[in-house]
Amino acid sequence: MFGAGALVALRRSERDRNEAWSLLGLAGLALQNVTFAGVIATRLALVSTAPHDPSATAALWALHDAVFTLNGTFLALALLGLSVGGLRTGLIRPWHGTLGLLAAALQFSSATLARWVIADGTLGLLGLVGWLMWVVWIVAYGITLIRQKPTPSVRRTPHDHTCAVPA
Repeated sequence: MFGAGALVALRRSERDRNEAWSLLGLAGLALQNVTFAGVIATRLALVSTAPHDPSATAALWALHDAVFTLNGTFLALALLGLSVGGLRTGLIRPWHGTLGLLAAALQFSSATLARWVIADGTLGLLGLVGWLMWVVWIVAYGITLIRQKPTPSVRRTPHDHTCAVPA
């Protein structure tokens, strides 16, 4: 729902400039949701398998940690696309865009260093700090979208894509 709202708020202005930052952000959110479904599936497998086959527990935990850490890659894409799109269209303020880009950098760094993040818990703080920044970012973005005044819809004519007429 958030991704669709952000896409609608950004897309018209982006289309006029031949940009697609909001689409990158939406794709990141979709991929993040799919990846997180893998995290949840691994957790369910742990719950059902651990009591019956303790040898599988270590492998499932390793898979869980890997998928959970790599999930940050897609969260970083969402942050990047929606932050740059929001900044370029003027929807969000500079501090908000900077927060999103910094959170994206931390999430991507954590995902890139996944092997060491999993092996050494202290590097996991990169992802944690990036995630906490994402929480502030998404709340602020949601408030921005809620406060935005609705714009009248515009319908393009089938014959002339340069001329828009009110719907």
